[in-house]
Amino acid sequence: MGHDAPPRWDRRMQQRLAHGEAAALGELYDRFASLVHSLAHRVLDDEDAADRLTREVFTYIWEHPDSYDPKQGPLRSWIAGVTRHQAVQRLRQTEAASARDCGDGAPAPAEIEQKIREASTAARADYIVTSMPAPLRAALELAYFQRRDYRQTAADLGVTEDEARRRLRLGLQLLSTAHHHQALPPGHRASYSARAPRSSPAAPHAPRGPLPPHTQHTGPGTSAPPGPGHGRSR
Repeated sequence: MGHDAPPRWDRRMQQRLAHGEAAALGELYDRFASLVHSLAHRVLDDEDAADRLTREVFTYIWEHPDSYDPKQGPLRSWIAGVTRHQAVQRLRQTEAASARDCGDGAPAPAEIEQKIREASTAARADYIVTSMPAPLRAALELAYFQRRDYRQTAADLGVTEDEARRRLRLGLQLLSTAHHHQALPPGHRASYSARAPRSSPAAPHAPRGPLPPHTQHTGPGTSAPPGPGHGRSR
C-alpha cells in the first residue's frame, strides 16, 4: 500500500473513529505511529519527548475525529500537520522554560525563534521526502545523499539523463515548499485544536472514553494489542 491511504479509506476511518471504534484507532496507530514519532523527534530531538507527543497526538485524534476533513487532503497529511504543530508548540514551551532558567545567559528571542523555524522546516522537509513519489525520492537520495551527479543518477536509475534531471527538478520543487511553511507564531492556537470533542451519533450526550491502551506508545512503529471493551464511556 502507498504512503497516502485512499480517500475512501480516509473517510471510512474518520467515521469509525467518530463512532468510538477502538479497533479503528489501533489500525490508525499501526499505520502512522512511526510517522508521528519520527516527525516529533525531528522537531524535539528527544526520544522521551517524542514518545509523549506521539501519545498526545493519538489522544487528540481519538477525542477529535471530526477535526479531520477528507476534502482537505489525505488523512496522513492531516496527522503529520497535527504532529508538526503540536511539536512546534512543545518546543517553544521547552525553549521558553530553558530561557527563564538561564536568566541573563539565555539566548535572544530571535535565536529561539530561528531554532524553532529550523526544526519545523526540517520536519516538514522529512515528511515531503517520505511522501513524494518513489522515483523522485530515489533521484534525490542518489543526488544529495550519495553525491551522484545527474549522469550517474540516470545510470543508477536506468533512465535517460533528461529524465533524471526532470525528477531532480520536481523533487527539489516539492522540497522547497518546506521553507514556505513557517512555524507557529508565539501564542498561536492551531485551527485543528479549536474544536470540541464530538460525541458518537449513537450516544450524542456521551463523552468519548479514554485513549485505548494499545496506543500507549513504546517506541516508533510499535504497539501493544488492544484490550477489550474500549470506546466511549457510557
